[in-house]
Amino acid sequence: MIYFVFRFIAPIFVKTNNLTELMANQESSYRQIFKATGVFGGMQVFKILINIIKSKVIAILLGPAGIGLYGVLNSTLDVLKSVTDLGLGVSAVKEVSEAAASNDIKQISSILKTLQRWVYFTGSIGFLLTLLFAPYLSQWTFGNDTYTWAFRWLSIVLLFSALSSGQTAALQGMRQIVFLAKAGMIGSFAGLCMSLPLFFWFGYTGVVLTILISAVCTFVFTTIYARKIPTIKVEQSCRETVKQGLSMAKLGLAMMFNAMLTLLAAYILKAYIARHGGIDDAGIYQSAFAIAEGYFGLIFTAMAADYYPRLAAINKDRQKLTSEVNKQAEIGLLIAFPCIIIALFFMPIGIRLLYSNQFLSSVECINWAMLGNIFKIGSWTMGYILIAKGKSKLFAISGIGFNAIYLTMMILGYRNMGIEGVGIAFFGYYVIHFIGISLICALLFKINYKREFFLITAIVLFVAIAAFLLQNISHLFIKYTIAAAMCALSLYISYKLLDKRMGIKEFIANKLHKS
Repeated sequence: MIYFVFRFIAPIFVKTNNLTELMANQESSYRQIFKATGVFGGMQVFKILINIIKSKVIAILLGPAGIGLYGVLNSTLDVLKSVTDLGLGVSAVKEVSEAAASNDIKQISSILKTLQRWVYFTGSIGFLLTLLFAPYLSQWTFGNDTYTWAFRWLSIVLLFSALSSGQTAALQGMRQIVFLAKAGMIGSFAGLCMSLPLFFWFGYTGVVLTILISAVCTFVFTTIYARKIPTIKVEQSCRETVKQGLSMAKLGLAMMFNAMLTLLAAYILKAYIARHGGIDDAGIYQSAFAIAEGYFGLIFTAMAADYYPRLAAINKDRQKLTSEVNKQAEIGLLIAFPCIIIALFFMPIGIRLLYSNQFLSSVECINWAMLGNIFKIGSWTMGYILIAKGKSKLFAISGIGFNAIYLTMMILGYRNMGIEGVGIAFFGYYVIHFIGISLICALLFKINYKREFFLITAIVLFVAIAAFLLQNISHLFIKYTIAAAMCALSLYISYKLLDKRMGIKEFIANKLHKS
């Protein structure tokens, strides 16, 4: 059956792109997407490795309870950040990009000054609210006031995170991709080196300190690289700052609202699991989704960093939008394809390496989530249309509906089937999300996925389901022989289809020649 899919369906797909002229015109666009995925994805892979090392140390020294504490505290901070930052870290990218396109250094300097003032304000609000409400946050999150001191210390994180998001938005809007990657990688590495000893010296207290130190390191290095952006001194009144900032905040508020709902849903779910299943279950859940979602961070980071600005620039041209959406989704799926197959077969080994045998109960959850990520790539790619078109109300309303479905399904999944049920619910949710967001974009904007995308999805899904079923074979020799064959097949299919789109063979040869 696998041979049938590759031998007959894949060639049909390739024939639809057989025109030499069409391929020549599209090749550079595919390569641009692939390069962006490489740069931002590489940065994300590095950050994932840093988090893996950190999680491994926590897992060994503190066990599932330490992982659970680390995950719950970070989720709480993410909710607080989403409430107080007004979405400026994302929405400001559009304003900075427009200023950069004008090549007017005075306008660029004015926008950056406005952004800097606004993130200082939002960061200060986050700091003060967390400091004042620390006892309540501890009670709401853990059911007691034991962690009041932790939230008081972590209030500082809100300030540094807001300032870092402003610097990141400036680098992203100015298209300083290399600086952005360097800031993220060096900041993450410095945070790791400074925080690892804390787990040995302070135990659970080290979890709080490492979150704080990581935020400070990120701020320091994003600031260093953001200062490399050429600017001039500009005079700007408070009224001008407010007026210009409100323009940034308009879309940002809708994005903030949606991000807040997403993070709030994650926070409620983790708190529910911690209360009803204990901190150990919370740790198992945290480890499962750190892998299942972090594994694909490179694709989604590339979307946020490069794909969204590209869409925003052409948001009034339906044909170009349709083309970009399909290209991004195709590249995302083809990159993810072999990653999914490898993960499905080798996850137990990965869990032992990344955490310990105590976390093996998360494997079934992760496997279901891997299947869900196939649909997540398509739904996220299409979902950026709402942001690019500035449909803030529609974005907010759809966010309410989708997050309500997500939280309901995840809680029901956990109540009925434990941690594995959460993975099944994740898969089911993203099937629903993919269908829903595709219908919204088709009905309102006449933007659809093309036949080529659905054929790739069918191939990926077919092979992934086969791997999902075969990874349960108990005979190790047979299991890993099949695993090697299916991993090789997925790599071959991805390579051939990428080569048809962007001449990957020539692309790699050129890169090797330059190096």
